[in-house]
Amino acid sequence: MVRKKIVRYVTLAWAIAIAAALLLGFTGRVFPPGDSLAVIRPLLAALLVPTTLALWVLGFQRMAIFSLIISTAATGSFISGYFRPEMSCSNNCLTLYQKNLLSRAWPRYSLADDIILSSAQVVTLQEVSDHNRRFMAKLFDHYSFSVFCRFRPRQDVAILTSLPTIVGSEFCLPEGGLAGVKAILPDDRRVWIVSLHLEWPFPYRQYQQSKQVSEWISKLDDPVIIAGDFNMVPWGESVREISRAAGNKILGKTRNSFKFGAWLLPLPLDNVLVPKGTEGSVETRPYMGSDHLGLLVRMDVR
Repeated sequence: MVRKKIVRYVTLAWAIAIAAALLLGFTGRVFPPGDSLAVIRPLLAALLVPTTLALWVLGFQRMAIFSLIISTAATGSFISGYFRPEMSCSNNCLTLYQKNLLSRAWPRYSLADDIILSSAQVVTLQEVSDHNRRFMAKLFDHYSFSVFCRFRPRQDVAILTSLPTIVGSEFCLPEGGLAGVKAILPDDRRVWIVSLHLEWPFPYRQYQQSKQVSEWISKLDDPVIIAGDFNMVPWGESVREISRAAGNKILGKTRNSFKFGAWLLPLPLDNVLVPKGTEGSVETRPYMGSDHLGLLVRMDVR
């Protein structure tokens, strides 16, 4: 009898803890730890399902119904990204290659070749170190224009492009992990290209950095394409806030892009935010020595 009572109330406490963590995971806009909890939202939502069944069997029907509602709402906040439509781009396509290089990694030559052979007109890079510049010199020499911005030690942020650019438009956001330049598309339209590297979420400074980046992005006067390592999942508030500031959307399906992600704990940290109305497709490229997959994007910018 005592054992059954212990099981009942331990299960109830477990359900309350999971539900509370899920609810707190929606507070990232005002509460920095909220985004840290958003990262594990799929795992928490999955754990709550068997817990809900246990609550029902143990006689906590009202709590079971509440838990089911919380789990369903949490799942709904991210599951649609896995079914986001993609469209092949055949005319006037802009090709972009996004990659966190990893500051000290090997091999480098094959990665440089992969980017060059992709025929990308724009390359957004993070963790550009002296090591990477040395062993990927072929890549950096291949593009007619480049912007390098200091970020963390041996982890610069960069943009390479073969597109014409507006003279003097390039910028770096001090300590913001942000590099940008205004480029001219083949149809003579202007678009900002931005490479971004966010810090890890709480207890690190992603919350403050994302607000600084959002404020900067909101002041840009033409459409913006933002590609980078966000160190945050697409349903996290840091990504959503930057997307709102640009008036953008995420292009392509949600895909795990970090080496240590798993099916119950996906880590789609690398994303491309594009102007609403833009259509295209996203292809993942191998790790090639990095701990992040590359993203090869073909899009019709609108």
